[in-house]
Amino acid sequence: MRRTSTLDGLDRSILEELNVDARRSHREIGHRLKVSPTTVSSRIERMEGQGVIRGYIPLLDDEQLGWDLWAAVGIRISKGRLREVEEHLAKDPRVYAIYDVTGDDDALLIGRFRDRRDLDRFVKHALQDPHVERSNTRVVLNRVKEDRRVPIVLRGTDRPEPE
Repeated sequence: MRRTSTLDGLDRSILEELNVDARRSHREIGHRLKVSPTTVSSRIERMEGQGVIRGYIPLLDDEQLGWDLWAAVGIRISKGRLREVEEHLAKDPRVYAIYDVTGDDDALLIGRFRDRRDLDRFVKHALQDPHVERSNTRVVLNRVKEDRRVPIVLRGTDRPEPE
């Protein structure tokens, strides 16, 4: 089911500013958008309450923190056990994301690992689950693009704003 947004142009402009730097003060955002800091604060508070803004995190360099290997793991799961297995795997801090997918696999897991041995241990542990029928692991050689920011769609269009 598609969720519709009640965001107006000012909300979207505030989100664009936060997308560039979520540490910008409400005063700075207000100055840039020519509105009061109080307006910015109330708009941000409302969007947080609505769940449009779900939190603020620093964008860390995973390789500098020792996470040198990324992998995509396709998983086939016994019928009726999808959610149970996904929730179990999601508890592992190496798991970046898990998606329900169509095709030969039931779930796609994206994970970051210290090295090949760490990935090997993870996959062998995952395969011990009696409801995991098989897995297909792909090692990421290079990350060409990776951006957790959500594009802010132009009002009245289905296209993100051009750079």
